[in-house]
Amino acid sequence: MATLIYLLLIISASMMLYSLKDEQKVQAEETAKMLNLYAWEEIEVKGTIKNRGRSGTGRDVYEMEINKTILPEEVAWKYPYQIRLYGEFDGENRFSEGIQLSATVRLYEFPERRNPHEFDYGGWLIGRRISAHGELKEVKEQTEESLFGWGYLRNAVHQRSDEIFEGEYSDLAKALLLGYKDDLRSETRQHFNRAGLSHIMAVSGLHVGFLVAPLWFFIPYLWGSKKGKWLGIILLTLLLLMYAGITGFSPSVSRASLMAWLLTYGKLFHKVRNSVNLTAVAAIIILLINPEQLFDVGFQLSFAAVFIILLILPEAQRAIPDQYRYGWKGKLLMVVLVSFVVQLGLFPILAHYFNEFSIAGPAANALVVPLLSFTVPVGLGFVVLSPVYPSFFKLAALPVQYSLDWIHGVADYFGGQTFSYITVDETQLFLFFVWLFAILFVASIRLPQYRWKLLIALFISLNLLFVELVLNGQKKHQLKVTVLDVGQADAIHVKTPSGKNLLIDAGRWSPMANSGDRVLLPYFESKDIDRLDAVILSHPHADHIGGMPVLIEHLDIDVIYQSDYSYSSNLYQTYMKLAEENGIPVKYAFAGDLINLDTAIRMFVVGPERGAARDRNPNNHSVALKLVYGDTSFLFSGDAEVSQERQIADRYGDFLKSDLYKVGHHSSNTSSTKYFMQYVNPDISVASLAFRNQFGHPGQDAVTRLYRFSETQKFTSLSGAVQYTSDGANIREIIWRD
Repeated sequence: MATLIYLLLIISASMMLYSLKDEQKVQAEETAKMLNLYAWEEIEVKGTIKNRGRSGTGRDVYEMEINKTILPEEVAWKYPYQIRLYGEFDGENRFSEGIQLSATVRLYEFPERRNPHEFDYGGWLIGRRISAHGELKEVKEQTEESLFGWGYLRNAVHQRSDEIFEGEYSDLAKALLLGYKDDLRSETRQHFNRAGLSHIMAVSGLHVGFLVAPLWFFIPYLWGSKKGKWLGIILLTLLLLMYAGITGFSPSVSRASLMAWLLTYGKLFHKVRNSVNLTAVAAIIILLINPEQLFDVGFQLSFAAVFIILLILPEAQRAIPDQYRYGWKGKLLMVVLVSFVVQLGLFPILAHYFNEFSIAGPAANALVVPLLSFTVPVGLGFVVLSPVYPSFFKLAALPVQYSLDWIHGVADYFGGQTFSYITVDETQLFLFFVWLFAILFVASIRLPQYRWKLLIALFISLNLLFVELVLNGQKKHQLKVTVLDVGQADAIHVKTPSGKNLLIDAGRWSPMANSGDRVLLPYFESKDIDRLDAVILSHPHADHIGGMPVLIEHLDIDVIYQSDYSYSSNLYQTYMKLAEENGIPVKYAFAGDLINLDTAIRMFVVGPERGAARDRNPNNHSVALKLVYGDTSFLFSGDAEVSQERQIADRYGDFLKSDLYKVGHHSSNTSSTKYFMQYVNPDISVASLAFRNQFGHPGQDAVTRLYRFSETQKFTSLSGAVQYTSDGANIREIIWRD
């Protein structure tokens, strides 16, 4: 009963704190809506810098707590909120945490996720209670930060690191010693992840252990008196609090610091010390302070790794022969074994969040981890003591710099090889149950009263996993159509039931935007697609072929089908030349042709007519096709306008009836005519266009006709990308924003 009441109290407290945090999130969303009304305008703000870092492109990034805002027309607004600001400043003029600024800011439009593969930047900002983002244009006044704030101490340590280490060595030193990774290049981070070495850049038990180890040597001298015990606890508390503060109180360092404190307290006062229970206590304390940490990947990885080590490693260690276990060979084998156990144990979490899993981790860790026992304590000591004699410590830090160079080289080598990691498309729900019961079974292998029950639970989970795999395998035989949001342009990805990839149109090109770089290539990379089985280009306008040069350079393309309408634009000539140079066959598609891509589907070309009189408007020579899968059908008509729509309708009539119609010509008034739509008569119509465009799309008349002839209307300008799947009997929309 006491245990149940205890758990009930913890859950109740967590729910209360979570509801308070959720209320703050709602307030941040409401504030974001209000500030978004002033997007691209300049406002004046006054507040305090809370965090500082670097963006992926190398720009300075600041998070500010704003307490006063002057909106346009001198309207004062004193509602507090947080804003994320970008700027370009040299090293001396970068602002530190804790500084109060009065500045002019240009607000950006609040980011919205437009395509399935895109990072939900707006959601991430709201999750951090940030209501706006923009550019720091001009600093009018600044007040130095307090000497007693964490920001001041953190900045001082970062500055010392920059002084004694050179260039990239300083960035790597701050990552390894302090967990500050914002200055690292994205390529370096990726190499560490793929090499299985990202954990050494997350300040954790390894770092805290090196920090606390000297204090443990003095514990025997403190046992003798009550004052000595309390003196040890006070010194330990100050040391851990100081280190956690300068590293930003991350989940990993908070967990390691709490465990170190509890273990040391138990040793000083002769208490029972159970590492599993102490880890659980550390987790409960952190979650009581901030329940949202439960959903943070850093929290999950940190505690999962510790529990795996505590539960699995004692049994795995028995695999090392006795003659090697206690010598230097045994220690090296232990490094490899720990890395192997942790990497394998974290597989479901790593695969779920990152879709990648390092298989080179054990080898890379064997070459790196032994060096950390020297690099971390010595490097951190030099950074802290460097103000005493800067020139001496800069010279003395050379061995640490050589060590950093070796670590960086190992990460670059393993992380840069394709064999060092594998890509995981998706993770199954019951894989996590298999993972949990497998860990518990291994941990209880010597406890007969538990192991057989856990083994049964493991087998049940395995059977459920196989059932889930079979059901998901059936889902893979579905047709999937994704109308991507590429602004005022078209780009549709079709995944056939047999796994073939078809792209219909390739987005737009302009001097300031290229759909190939900005949308299509990132989308295909997120899906691990490096080959397109076919590309169909409806006609040669820039808003339909814009991404082709980029796609040809980065992807393997089997064949291109296009209109026979030749065009004189540089973009058209460029992609045709690239197709020829890369040996990609270009075929012309005409009404009556059948495109054979997948035996499970049929693709009928319904336009343009072979030998049709040349129209001055390329839109009326669009490749239009009907895709049929089972009892479901999809119609794609490119930018066909009045004359081509009538031509198609006269020839094919009722054959045009389709369940989904990709609206012609971005919902222009000159397309989706009444004569054409009475034959198509779709259940769903999807138009691809930009919210703001110079053509006035969608046309009012076209929208009226779409509402008349179709039950459901979708516009990428309003909803972003839209996705549908078909099992051959029914078409279902995928709500990807969830």
